[in-house]
Amino acid sequence: MKTDRKGRPKRGKHCRRCDGHGKRIRIGRRLFNAARRTWHDATAEPAARAARKDTPPWR
Repeated sequence: MKTDRKGRPKRGKHCRRCDGHGKRIRIGRRLFNAARRTWHDATAEPAARAARKDTPPWR
């Protein structure tokens, strides 16, 4: 933690994974989402693969 100019503690950065909301996806759900995404990408048409935007795993 850092302090402000008056010596009071300042808040730090917010969590990257939950974007400061305090809600996180459970581990099992993250694994399921990754497996489903992998299956979908492997069986999708080539044009659909190119159209899908890559998102970070914590969103």
